[in-house]
Amino acid sequence: MTTFARGIRDDEGLRGFIPVYGSALVAVDLDRGAVLWRRPAVGRPIAATATRLVTLDREGPEFRLRTLDAADGRDLQKLPAPGMPAWADEAGTAADAVQVSAAETPEGLRIAWRVRRPYRGGAPPPTEVAQRGRLEATGVLLFDPASSTVRAADVADATAARTPSEDDEIGEREVSSDPAVLAVDRIGDRTFTLRTRREPGETGVTLQARDGTGAVIWNVVLAEEGAGPPRPIRR
Repeated sequence: MTTFARGIRDDEGLRGFIPVYGSALVAVDLDRGAVLWRRPAVGRPIAATATRLVTLDREGPEFRLRTLDAADGRDLQKLPAPGMPAWADEAGTAADAVQVSAAETPEGLRIAWRVRRPYRGGAPPPTEVAQRGRLEATGVLLFDPASSTVRAADVADATAARTPSEDDEIGEREVSSDPAVLAVDRIGDRTFTLRTRREPGETGVTLQARDGTGAVIWNVVLAEEGAGPPRPIRR
């Protein structure tokens, strides 16, 4: 799995898959700077190849692996994610609760996962809540898109399997002092910057590509959200 602009991309750098405004997902052609498709509520992107996107989604209390066509966003498969504990549905799919690393192998896509139940409250939690928050589980899934099968693998027998760490989620990125910049990533000599756009009456998210000299190659709007005029201050 290669992280990119708060989402992921395929290893060849052909397409990026970027979550925007919570549940929406945008696919971008990283060569031309064109939006290929947008879809709401298709799950969290966890792996991408030149032809497929894999997301971790929920269906009621159960986790599901979904595959979409990378080029047009069509649904291809929806399969169970065996091995995840019964309490995992309470954790959600956010990065602070579910960490995932994925790699293509001769057996198919190997997905190592770690689930924990983070405490997101402000005040120190009660003892019983703190004990529940220490729950953690790990596992490995083997997903074969060709046969439409997914199974829980024995970690001890899984070749090159490892538990994902927080570094898998963060990746190697540049840091910007601009508060509008959400992420900066590189592919070769190109730099990609994901940023929020705040203009009078509207907000949005854009992705910009620059070459090795710093010249802008393209700039594309991933999402727009009308904010409307500011509300008057009550006196």
